[in-house]
Amino acid sequence: MKKWYQILWGSQEEDQLVQRVQKVEQKLHGMGDITDEPSYKKEADPDDLTIENAYKTRWIWYHTILAGLMFLLCIIQIAIFLLLAIKL
Repeated sequence: MKKWYQILWGSQEEDQLVQRVQKVEQKLHGMGDITDEPSYKKEADPDDLTIENAYKTRWIWYHTILAGLMFLLCIIQIAIFLLLAIKL
């Protein structure tokens, strides 16, 4: 089951790359059991700031602020139209 961030920001190219990496790691490690969790399955450390994580965070905040401003502007615009409609 995909996680929410994979659904929102995942791509087919990324999924194919992960599959290729998994195949290569399996070939490199042979038939034996791998006791350590593979690097592609580890959760990202929140303290580890990467360019991709920073971009996603900024993108979310940027668009949230824009949506709030658009909502506020629509309310103000409706109020102006109502005032004009009442006075005319």
